[in-house]
Amino acid sequence: MRRFPFVFSKYVLGIILTLNVVLLGTSLYLGIKSAGHMREIVREDFNQQQLALARQSSSLLEQDINFLKRELQTLNLSPSIQYLEKLTWANRVRATLSSVRDEGVVEIRRVGSHGALAHLVDERSLEHVMTGNFKNLPYLEWARRPENKGRVYVGQVSHDVPNFVGRLIMVMAVPTYEESVDESHPDPSGAWSGALAFYIDAHHLTEKFTRHIKSGKTGYAWIMDSQGTFLSHPERDFIGKNAFAVRKERMPAISFDAINEIQREKMLTGQEGWGTYISGWHGGMAGEIHKLIAYTPVKLGDPAFGTGNSKSRSTWSVAVVAPVSEVEGVVHTLYMRQLYIQVIIGFFVLSSTIVILNFRYERQFSASLEEEVDRQRVKLQKSEARYQALVENAADLIYTVSEAGQILSVNRYAVNLFLAARDDIPKAAAAGQGQVEPQEFVGLTLYDIFAKPSADFHMEWIREIRDTGRSKSKRHQVAIGDHEYWFSTSIVSLKDEQGQIFAYEIISRNVTARKAIEDRLINMEKLASIGTLAAGVAHEINNPVAVILGFAEHLLEKTENYPEIHETLKVIEEEGHKCKKIVENLLTFARTPETTETSTDLNATLGKTLEVVKNTLLTKKIRLESQLHPHISRTKGDPRELQQVFINLINNAMDAMKEGGVLRVNTFLTPDGKRLGVEFSDTGVGIPRAAQPKIFDPFFTTKKTGEGTGLGLSMSYGIITKFGGNIIFATYPQDEYPDKHGTTFTVYLPVAGPESEAAPAETQEESFRKTGFY
Repeated sequence: MRRFPFVFSKYVLGIILTLNVVLLGTSLYLGIKSAGHMREIVREDFNQQQLALARQSSSLLEQDINFLKRELQTLNLSPSIQYLEKLTWANRVRATLSSVRDEGVVEIRRVGSHGALAHLVDERSLEHVMTGNFKNLPYLEWARRPENKGRVYVGQVSHDVPNFVGRLIMVMAVPTYEESVDESHPDPSGAWSGALAFYIDAHHLTEKFTRHIKSGKTGYAWIMDSQGTFLSHPERDFIGKNAFAVRKERMPAISFDAINEIQREKMLTGQEGWGTYISGWHGGMAGEIHKLIAYTPVKLGDPAFGTGNSKSRSTWSVAVVAPVSEVEGVVHTLYMRQLYIQVIIGFFVLSSTIVILNFRYERQFSASLEEEVDRQRVKLQKSEARYQALVENAADLIYTVSEAGQILSVNRYAVNLFLAARDDIPKAAAAGQGQVEPQEFVGLTLYDIFAKPSADFHMEWIREIRDTGRSKSKRHQVAIGDHEYWFSTSIVSLKDEQGQIFAYEIISRNVTARKAIEDRLINMEKLASIGTLAAGVAHEINNPVAVILGFAEHLLEKTENYPEIHETLKVIEEEGHKCKKIVENLLTFARTPETTETSTDLNATLGKTLEVVKNTLLTKKIRLESQLHPHISRTKGDPRELQQVFINLINNAMDAMKEGGVLRVNTFLTPDGKRLGVEFSDTGVGIPRAAQPKIFDPFFTTKKTGEGTGLGLSMSYGIITKFGGNIIFATYPQDEYPDKHGTTFTVYLPVAGPESEAAPAETQEESFRKTGFY
């Protein structure tokens, strides 16, 4: 009976120890399962972040490619290009090249229908006319087929293009037909006359969308084309190489079957997704490195343009990759800490024979584990904040909405644009409570932000994506408050683990300024056609006006003794001379006379002009102050045409100073020594802000009816740009600047001489931007 308590205690202790071992084993097993589950969750979350970065790069790249297509088609509408007009085709091509050079365009080429002659402007803005056999160019053969009229050809990337050997060149081309109307071609034939092509450096085009992407601490992005060639990659030796071969060449001992399968089965077939693979290096490390990859396609072909290429040829792929170790390091740290805590507590519990101590330390274990989970949650939140910073710093509107149009998240750029457009959202902004945080927009709907038609447009688009499952990009107009914008927008659906849509991500780029430039180019083409029509009308009017003036002069000689009739005939003669002057202005605007001189002494030409107008300025109470640079060389230009430009600018200055004022005329040499400048500054009333973008348009004038034809500045601009120069202006309207009103026009002309190159003429849009009034 005395041994019973001992036996009982030993039996109870064995049971307790056994239970503790079982509990410890169960805890370790659950810990391992939990760590594995957490690892998968973190991997998936990280890959979703990488996929969002890949989608953003893909969307921006597709927008640039669509922009190049529009620029190519716009240039193809010009009569100068369709008919290869000798005096104007090169300048027209240079204007387009200046706007697409940043997108990687290195050459614009116009190939004739016979394939024996090519007109081109290279990346240095130098024009060339080449002879040779171009019949076998793939895009010329494609353009010859009638079914491709109005479509855009997008060729494969090649590093064997003549004149660009070693560079990754992609050709984008359109068929050219003689369809536009101008003075030389009033009745277009409509016949096919060749092809117009952009030669694009694909590496330059793609690199700007990947070089700043960083996934995690050391992750990066790369792009390959439909043939498996790297167009952009942080490893410079990989660019232009085949993605299936170059890795094996560097590390032949490692198997790259996983990444090759992803590239072949997924990326080259235009699919989107993520996965893992083994790499042979990363940064400065070498060996087998496990990486996470997320990829999405870049669709070069757009049904709106009709590339005519196969699906496989019209798709590139963007990939964002990062080492698995960066993602799993956090999970591994938490798991090891949890394991150490469990082992320590287990051994402590096993050495204890008192049940109450077992319960106490189990509670401590639970509290410690909860604390570690909280710490890990904080780390994951910090990691999420770093990825959120990428979205916050983007120069695009990025926000997510529910299916009902309710805003779930929004970045800072979108908030700033919304607040700039209207001050009634959210309420904190209207109350003047300081900076509005993006969180204050969460819960608002699209109808709270946009005007109703624009909100309806977005909602209809979201329903279309929900029903069809297809995402697309659109350029559209949108109204926010009292402001109108043009956006280039992509909307994609976001899905959970079960494949159910839980939100829609909207990425919009503000392309209002670019749209204005495109509209202006189209308007300039229309105005050119109007000028041609006006010239034709002027020719038809010229002969009857000459007859009227001839008879009027004859009758004046016969009626000197009849005062009343004589005075009436003098009025007829005066009005006829006015008509004749208008006709001469129209003809001068429509067709610039042939120049007889190619260079002139700028100071001498300007000095003669000032002598002519000096007395007129005195009678109008305008003081002339001139300062001509004593040591400037000759400039390109015909002296008679330059005198016409100077007189037009001086007359405009006199009209602006009805009550008198000061006219300052200066000449100077630009710092680079390549251009001479003439500056005309007046103290007049200035140019109204609304009229500033139109002052170089034909037939536009701010003068009263009968005082001007609106052709002076247009003719002046045409003369100066013909010689490789430019005219810019800065103005201070009197109603906005009562203390310093006036206008300054500056004429730039290239220095004459065979060894000097004329500086390329700026477009009117660039001029307006420099003055700050565009």
